[in-house]
Amino acid sequence: MRDLLVLLFTIGSTYLGVFRPWMGVLALAVLGYMNPHRYAWGYTRSLPIYSIVFMATAIGLVLTRDKQSFPLTRETCIFLVLLIWFTLTTFFMPDFPGPAKTQWIKVMKIYMGIFPMFWLINTPEKLRFLVITIAISFGLIGLKGGIFAFGTGFSHRVWGPSATFYYDNNHIALALNMTLPLLFMLAHETKNKIIKYFFYATFFFCVCSVISTWSRGGFLTLIAVILGLLYRSRKKWIIVPLLIAGVFVAIPNLPEGWFDRMGTIQTYEEDGSAMGRIGAWNYAWNRALQDPLTGGGFETFLEHGRAVHSAYFGILGEHGFVALSLWLFLLLSTMLMLSKLRKQALMVPGMEWIKPYAEAIQILFGAYAVGGAFLTAQYWDYFYQLIAICALMKLFLYREIVNQRKAMALK
Repeated sequence: MRDLLVLLFTIGSTYLGVFRPWMGVLALAVLGYMNPHRYAWGYTRSLPIYSIVFMATAIGLVLTRDKQSFPLTRETCIFLVLLIWFTLTTFFMPDFPGPAKTQWIKVMKIYMGIFPMFWLINTPEKLRFLVITIAISFGLIGLKGGIFAFGTGFSHRVWGPSATFYYDNNHIALALNMTLPLLFMLAHETKNKIIKYFFYATFFFCVCSVISTWSRGGFLTLIAVILGLLYRSRKKWIIVPLLIAGVFVAIPNLPEGWFDRMGTIQTYEEDGSAMGRIGAWNYAWNRALQDPLTGGGFETFLEHGRAVHSAYFGILGEHGFVALSLWLFLLLSTMLMLSKLRKQALMVPGMEWIKPYAEAIQILFGAYAVGGAFLTAQYWDYFYQLIAICALMKLFLYREIVNQRKAMALK
């Protein structure tokens, strides 16, 4: 039955990709984040579903007239330069040429799935649908995991879709933490009570899922997200009861082992996993000092023998100080741009919706900045697609400002 549903979704998405290509972008988000085929048990698990829908969307992109020019903003330019730098470090004497090229191909395929949105998501309404699709894709994983956590008394870990970026308990914890601000913003935005309660319930169960991942980094990031929501939101009277309810429901049911694991945050020097990460970080720093411009290339940590478990040190060790500077500038530049958009949007009639979106994504990037310090998340499509969403928000706002000025000049 699951395989049949996935097959029907694939057929429908392929059709939409060709004839309604902007909806193909939404389908790619579902396949990239929720990965419904990973929950099937039969033939659809091995089908190249993402590639099929991507090709259909690419064909639709070529055929459709409903598209815009590629948005050359500061953020998209930095993104393109970063991809070029990844390519240079791959083909300019990497430590492991074969594995480096294999990883480069994998990473570039991931980013190729993002590019159609630059042309096809050409209105604020389409952008909103994309954000909703992303939030629901991860939200349903959190909803499922939260219900599972309650059913098992939080005694088992929550995992993400198998064979994806988000399978590991630490990685799905970060992805859900990043999704929490979107869910809360969408709940506040909608006027339909049923949909509103759905988003609030999904938010609550996503928190439970993060707790039940038993991820120490996920728990620290969760605290950062909650503090960010409390600071930004005018609906503190909603967040606080949700938190209190979660505390009273979760803590009495959490097993002793969960508290023991969280307690190792303070005694990291006695934990082999934590010390292994520190060793990998030292390797990344020393490798970057040897070749400051290029680092060791993709998969340089094969030399060390352990995964780096840090987006910052991962970029540094594999691509050097220039790539790390570009990556950090991309993150910081987008954060600053969102602060500017929040203020400007309030002065443009009809564009006020940008403010809550910008605030939610700022908190989301804060979660990524915190959680990414402990995870190999530097190549996540989730992060870069949200960068692209911010660039489109900027484009729509400035386009509307120009249109309104032209309309006033004609009067």
